[in-house]
Amino acid sequence: MKCTLILAALFVTVLRCACAADCSPQADEVNAQCYANLQDAVGAALATDRPLVLPRGTYSGPLVIDYSSHAGTGFELISRGATINGTLTIQCSSDCFYFHQEGTLFVTANVPGYSVTIGKPDFSDAHNSIKLDHLVANNSGSGGAVQLNYVLNADIFVVADTAGDKGLALEQTQFSTIRGAMSAGRGAAVAIENGYSFANTLTSLDLEASRVCWLITSTKASYFGNVAPYANCPTVVATTHAAWNSWINTSQGISGMTGGAMVTALKWLD
Repeated sequence: MKCTLILAALFVTVLRCACAADCSPQADEVNAQCYANLQDAVGAALATDRPLVLPRGTYSGPLVIDYSSHAGTGFELISRGATINGTLTIQCSSDCFYFHQEGTLFVTANVPGYSVTIGKPDFSDAHNSIKLDHLVANNSGSGGAVQLNYVLNADIFVVADTAGDKGLALEQTQFSTIRGAMSAGRGAAVAIENGYSFANTLTSLDLEASRVCWLITSTKASYFGNVAPYANCPTVVATTHAAWNSWINTSQGISGMTGGAMVTALKWLD
């Protein structure tokens, strides 16, 4: 009987250790539950060069991750089904490499800007060889869901939904692979605009619940591979003549499917 009681006590002790967050400086990872707010947890992870773990639960934003101090080795954000209630911004001072978002991460916001922004709008920080495992961004405001400003050689799976104007905005994105689903209740599911975006592969995108599936206005967007998209919007493509000429003369596609919502395949904006 004594042996049984001792074993039971040991089992409970081990179980408690396995369940409790390790908040010690010797822990391999920084656990967000050890901190009063999420920004402090990011600061601790960056200061000690450790991954940041977000156990399942809801965390208050906004959150800014500036991993300039680890520009050559990157930063790892591990989410176990966590939700950030507020915006998420990933940025650097100049060129940075190897940011990795691991696991399923939900970001929900109600803003006129974007729920998730990677890179600065002036393209001064290039984010190289980044990976987003399973990012789910939602904006119930007038803005967009996800904005990629200067992103290169990325592997991205993203669900980008907004009640506003742009689901996923590719401002300057190069030689990257993007999969997932996008929608914008009052705008375009995917917007390709402004900077130099080229040599990207878009695979089996699900574009729905938007006035326009593709908004292409950048005259510097070229050499895309668009593989088997599903486009179910009243207007499939809205573009200018100059932007469309650059796109259509260089990009290749594998036909996907259009849904019953389609009314106009191509709409000129000029």
